[in-house]
Amino acid sequence: MNKKQLNIYSLILVILSIFLYINSLNHDYVLDDFSVIKDNFIVKEGIDGINEIFKTHYRYGYGHQNASLYRPLTLSIFALQWELFPDQPSFAHLINIICYALLNWLIFLFLLNLFGKEKALLAFLSTLLFCLHPIHTEVVANIKSFDELLAMSLSISAILLLLNYLKTKSKKYFISSIVLFGLALFAKESSVAFIVVIPFTLILFKDFKIGSAIKLSSAYLIPLLIYLLARKSVLGSLGGDSNIAVIDNLLLSTDQTAIQLATAIKILGLYLWKLLFPHPLMNDYSLQQISLSNFGDWSVLLSLIIYASLIYALIKLWKKNKIITFAIGFYLINIALYTNIFIKIGTSFGERLVFVSSLGFCVALAYFILTPFEKSINQKALLKTAKTPLLIIGIIAVLYGFKTINRNKAWKDNYTLYSTDVKNCSKSARCQYYYGLGLMKEKALDEKNEQTKNQLIQNSIQAFSKAIELYPSYSDAYGQRGLAYYRLNQMEAALADYKKAVQFNPGNANALSNMGSLYFQQKEYQNAKIAFERAIKVNPNHVDALANYASTLGTLGDYNSAITYFKKAVNLKPTEANYYQMIGVSYQNLGNQSMANQYFQKAQSLK
Repeated sequence: MNKKQLNIYSLILVILSIFLYINSLNHDYVLDDFSVIKDNFIVKEGIDGINEIFKTHYRYGYGHQNASLYRPLTLSIFALQWELFPDQPSFAHLINIICYALLNWLIFLFLLNLFGKEKALLAFLSTLLFCLHPIHTEVVANIKSFDELLAMSLSISAILLLLNYLKTKSKKYFISSIVLFGLALFAKESSVAFIVVIPFTLILFKDFKIGSAIKLSSAYLIPLLIYLLARKSVLGSLGGDSNIAVIDNLLLSTDQTAIQLATAIKILGLYLWKLLFPHPLMNDYSLQQISLSNFGDWSVLLSLIIYASLIYALIKLWKKNKIITFAIGFYLINIALYTNIFIKIGTSFGERLVFVSSLGFCVALAYFILTPFEKSINQKALLKTAKTPLLIIGIIAVLYGFKTINRNKAWKDNYTLYSTDVKNCSKSARCQYYYGLGLMKEKALDEKNEQTKNQLIQNSIQAFSKAIELYPSYSDAYGQRGLAYYRLNQMEAALADYKKAVQFNPGNANALSNMGSLYFQQKEYQNAKIAFERAIKVNPNHVDALANYASTLGTLGDYNSAITYFKKAVNLKPTEANYYQMIGVSYQNLGNQSMANQYFQKAQSLK
């Protein structure tokens, strides 16, 4: 395999990566893109916010007080993107596509280094299948999942630099490798799996003894320690907030350990099934979409047998078949983080969670397709001597590619995603909830025809009601259904739902703030004041609650306090003209016309 052929392989992977996802360039923000970018007041400060990003948790800028995630490098890059191209999702989507193309090139180099140039075709076909796999659409088409792309790119680069160090003995490669691994951790904490991948790779492909591999790999504990210390400093503990909502992780809907374990094992089987047959793909697999199971369930037993067989094959084939051993080991090491067996995480299942692990699957798939014909293959005449394996790979590639491009369309915006997926995840409480949100926020609010608008809101109420039926203590669904009733001027029903939302989650700041708005409209100012105070206590950065509380205080004649809270709202949303206008009105009511005029002028400049 000469350099020209290797360059051709690399070019094919890069071009194909771009081609597959080029249709996402005109897409908007979707799902967590809002909490991480669009509505994140720290990220929207651009470069000026980066210092604060490293001091706070992942969703602090969205108003969450507690969290278990710390990914400052990823957020800093989002802040830089916002600085250069504010509120331009197309640019962020372009960065995701470029990073995916770069990642596929890095994976090809990584596999080539491990397998050797004599198996360049296997390295290429493995990477090709990874590049094309439809289960990756959530990662590439969803801007937020840049954290996955960045973390894996940095981790693979770290290993490549380590391999260069082993060849050249140049310490600059070793030091650079350690630094890149540290950056990967600050991009996404799941990179910690490469602490195991690194010695595993050294033992398997570089003939290291276990002790030698561990000794060399121990240097990577330095950036891990730095990350853990930073994480503990910001989150207050290594684990951060340990409260996980049932709606996020269905395993927590039962306290029976056996059922939790059985269901977790079944979910592991679902990951393999989705890799083997990626249809249908959905953005949500939460409560009720995946049912709780026990060890009498055939799907649990089948999954258990398959994973036990993988572990047995890993041991049995150790060094006898390095490629399959690598494929199984790489898959198991990376999926282990998301099993919910060792520790409970913030979700029970997600297509994005198998992104890194899927490389092991793709290597195994390419190996089993190519190996039966390997002896008859001539590298200089591939099209003649490798017709059958290339035809099989070609068929899979076409199917994968078609599915990937078609699935990308669903990620255009929230409503498109929700309305597409609700057909397949109709049993998911959160899927119904999101569909209701899409109907109300994406469609109804932009609708000019009043009758059509009201019908869309009624439809959203049906979706929220379905979500509540599936999960009776779903606080957010009650809160949003209450807002839908409010917009239909059904105040009693709205207030009843707001109270239910707060009953099931006293920390639901949105429901408390909306309740305050309802009281304010009904001129129950003291009740409004109490509701807004509760919302601000839960979330001091809730900009609507701050502004509405300020309005309530002004209405009650407390103009000085009103100014204080309007200024807090301005700090979070400095481009909102109405806040400056209301500060001006408050100063005017205090008799300070000079200050009032300054704020009136600022408000006018923003309109």
